[in-house]
Amino acid sequence: MNFSNGSSVAPVTSGARIGELDVLRGFALLGVLTVNISYWLTYPWFATEVQADALIVTSSDINAQFLVRWLGGDKANTLFAFLFGVGFWVQMERLEARGGNFQRIYLRRLFVLLAFGTVHLLFFWPFDILHLYALAGFLLLALRRVSDRVLLALGLVLAFAARPVLSTLFDEMGVTGPAIKAIMNDTVIQSRYEETSLIDLSGRFFEVSTLGWIGGGLIVSWLFYALGRFLLGAYVARRGWIQRSEELLAGWRLCALICLPLGLAGQFLATAIDLETWAWAEQLAWAESWVHYPTVPIIAAGYVAGLIVIFHSWAKPLALVFAPVGRMALTNYVMQSFIIGFLAYKAAGGPALAGNTGPALLAYIALAIFAAQTVFSHIWLAKFAYGPLEWAWRALTYGEAPKMRRGSVAV
Repeated sequence: MNFSNGSSVAPVTSGARIGELDVLRGFALLGVLTVNISYWLTYPWFATEVQADALIVTSSDINAQFLVRWLGGDKANTLFAFLFGVGFWVQMERLEARGGNFQRIYLRRLFVLLAFGTVHLLFFWPFDILHLYALAGFLLLALRRVSDRVLLALGLVLAFAARPVLSTLFDEMGVTGPAIKAIMNDTVIQSRYEETSLIDLSGRFFEVSTLGWIGGGLIVSWLFYALGRFLLGAYVARRGWIQRSEELLAGWRLCALICLPLGLAGQFLATAIDLETWAWAEQLAWAESWVHYPTVPIIAAGYVAGLIVIFHSWAKPLALVFAPVGRMALTNYVMQSFIIGFLAYKAAGGPALAGNTGPALLAYIALAIFAAQTVFSHIWLAKFAYGPLEWAWRALTYGEAPKMRRGSVAV
C-alpha cells in the first residue's frame, strides 16, 4: 500500500537538507555515547557498590568524570531533543507547502518510532529515548498551532522546571530511583559473571524498564522534560533561525558569546557540587539542582550557536565530519546501545567492563567507538541514500520501500 499519494509528500531532496542539522545531530550523538558509557557502566547502574569500592581511581579518572559531567551530562540529550523539535517543524512546513497531509504522515512516523523504541526499551536497552520521543511527539503535534508566545513560554517552563519538579515529587512518593537500582543490583549485575543467555538478559532489561522506568514514574518527568526541549526547537524553526542561519549569523555569534561562557560557568559549579570536587562544594548540595537545570538549556544553546558559527566559517570541514553520523542518527543511536551492552557484560560475550573500568578509559573507549561510527557512516552514505533504520522508518511511514542505492532517491 502506498501512503505517499504521489510525489507531493515524498521525502525531501538531498539538496533541501539543512546541513547544520546533520552536524548538530552528529555532535549530539558524540555526547550521548560518551555520557551513556560513563554513566551506565558504573555504580549504581551496571556495577555494584562492592565493585565501585574495589576500583582503583586515578587523577585521570577524576578529571575524566568531571569533564564528562561538566560538558556532556544532560546537555547531549537536551541538544538531541531540541533538534527533534526543529526537525518536526521543518518537516511540517515542507509537507504542508507541497499540499501533503502532515498530521497523517507524522502520526505514522511517530507510531513507527514508538514501535522501534518499545522493542529497544523492553528487550535491549532499558534507557531508550526513542519511545519517549515518540510519546512527546504526539504532544508536540497537538500543540503545533499555538501562538509563538505560548510555544516559547511553555517550552521554557518545561525545559527548566519539568524534570526537577516531577522527579522530586516521585522521589517523595518513593517510586523512582530505588526501584530501578534495586532491580539492577539484584539481577542484571549478577549475570555479568554468569554464562547467562542474551534472552535472559533481555528479560531482565524488561523488568528494569517496566518496574523502574514505567512503574516508577521516571517516564513522566522525562516526557515533559523532552517536550519542553521539543517546543523550544519548534519555536526556533518556526522563526526560521536555523533555516536562515547564514543570514542571521551575527545573532548566532552573539548567542554563542553569551550562552557558552554563562552555561559553562553554571555547569562547572553544578558539577563541582554534585561530585563534591572541593570541600566547599559539599556545603552547597542544596543548590545543585537550582544551578544545574537552569543552565543546561543555556549551555546547549551555546553549543548550537557555536557549531552554526563554525559551519559558516573557514573551519566548516571540521564541522562536516559530524554530518554523516547525524544523517544516520537513528541507526547510530541504536548501534551505540548494542555496543554498550556488549561491552558491559560477560553474558553478552563482551569484556565485562561494567564496574571494572574507570571513567578515563571509558571516555577513551567512547571516543574510539564514535570515530568508528564516523568512518562507518561516511562509507555507508557514499554508497547508500539512507542508514538501515532510517530506510525502514521511511518505508513504514510512507508505505513503500525507497531505493537504497545512493543517487536513486533523495535523502
